[in-house]
Amino acid sequence: MGKEIGIDLGTTNTVVSYVNKSGRIRALRYDKSEIIPSVLYFRSPDEYFIGSTAKKLLTQNPSAGVENFKTTIGDSQRYEILAENGEEISLRPRDAAKLFLNKIVQGIESKLVKEFGAAVGCIDRAVITVPANFSSTEKSAVKNAASAAGLENVKLAAEPTAAAVAYESAKDADSPDEVILVYDFGGGTFDVSVIQKIHGAFEEITTGGDKHLGGNLLTEKIAEKILAEVNSKFGTQFPATEEEFDEDFHKISAANYRLNMSEIWRTANLIKEDLSDDENAEEFFNIALPDGKSDTFEFSLTRDELENLIGEYIGRTAEITLNTIQSAREKGVEKIERIVLAGGSSNVPLVKKILEERLQSQDIIFSDDVSTLISRGATILAGRYAEIDTLTKHVTTVQMGITAAEGMEFEKFQMIIPEDEPLPCTRKRTFYLSYDNQRRLEINYYERDIKNYPAAKYGYDKGVDQIDSLIIDNLPPNLKASDVKVEVTFTAQVDGSLDINVELKNLQDEKIIQGDMKFAKRSDLE
Repeated sequence: MGKEIGIDLGTTNTVVSYVNKSGRIRALRYDKSEIIPSVLYFRSPDEYFIGSTAKKLLTQNPSAGVENFKTTIGDSQRYEILAENGEEISLRPRDAAKLFLNKIVQGIESKLVKEFGAAVGCIDRAVITVPANFSSTEKSAVKNAASAAGLENVKLAAEPTAAAVAYESAKDADSPDEVILVYDFGGGTFDVSVIQKIHGAFEEITTGGDKHLGGNLLTEKIAEKILAEVNSKFGTQFPATEEEFDEDFHKISAANYRLNMSEIWRTANLIKEDLSDDENAEEFFNIALPDGKSDTFEFSLTRDELENLIGEYIGRTAEITLNTIQSAREKGVEKIERIVLAGGSSNVPLVKKILEERLQSQDIIFSDDVSTLISRGATILAGRYAEIDTLTKHVTTVQMGITAAEGMEFEKFQMIIPEDEPLPCTRKRTFYLSYDNQRRLEINYYERDIKNYPAAKYGYDKGVDQIDSLIIDNLPPNLKASDVKVEVTFTAQVDGSLDINVELKNLQDEKIIQGDMKFAKRSDLE
């Protein structure tokens, strides 16, 4: 029997924890740090670095690596990377996650073998945490990346649930079970879940959040201010995105433009971190200017100025939190005893200030370990690997369904699985062939974020996202559309990932139509 680990795979940073020889949970160090930047840097297609080394190298050569891959892990878009040796690399986000996790597994396992020996130090089980609001495709992409990286036994846990597990485990054994709300503000996402411990199991009552609202948005606001001041001081017109950049118009090379933006982003992050402890912060960096010139730029910011920049985002997290509390009350929760903070962005002082203002009657736990709380919870769950499905009880965070014509309305969202539905759950939907002798059928399925976008009704509305397509090829020949129905079973698994089963049936006698049909998700084909 090998070791179990917990992995908090973060947008900006990753933390891996385990139980040491003394029985205590400890974060494993990689590249001399417990906080591992979620970054890759390529010397060549076959040689790459992750973590702190990759982050440092990437600031010097932004074209040779990738970061923030978690935010698009379910997408089929590709990163076009120019390795340090000049070779081109094309990676999907899930491929980047696989390579990142592969280095994690190699590096961490070597440390475990040194501590426990070869027989026990190998990694046997892992629990990886994901945002509660991740789609089924995103969750599947994480599981597939972990499997491809060499983790054979992997289960997923929602980040807020893992935080709740860690919080409860730190309490005195005779402390009563509580209903707690976990406020999880990470680098790329914001989650909030009301969780109740019942007979030893952690049961989600309701969830909320926004998977596009994270600490990176705070950094982006600071970066926008820095860029505006750079353009004002030097009379330049550098754009915020590379899509708007033109070498001839802006009179610097694309490589120098990327270096400028990398320095601006790095400085914005440093300013944000410094202002968590200090009232004032300043940083210097070199800026490439038109016609081969360069200069040093000084940027300073006060905490008050920062709070004016980011206040709308922190206020939005408080609004979502209040809505989630109200939803819990509607489901019979009379009192939430504690609000527990998790995620690195919870360290921003304005979080504490606004939450205390908006949630006056609540006991808010501001711990010193918000950055490692989730990975510790994942490690505890990994230690009870066989029990996870009964130890943690999740609910759906969004509605799942399809789009279809309804009267004169086209692409109208049709719900199949509702939000806040206990997992696992199964629903069926019947489809029909469009024409005789149809050999291929494609079923697109969507998620609707009804909590954040209650007015969203159509497939093209913000808040309704296509998450994948099921493609059925090689239908039996000579089928008549009037004789066949396609019965599709949608099953949301315990971890929120979606499984789909399809049967073709004869409309007259309900017998299953056999054939050599081929099933595939579009995301797996791209």
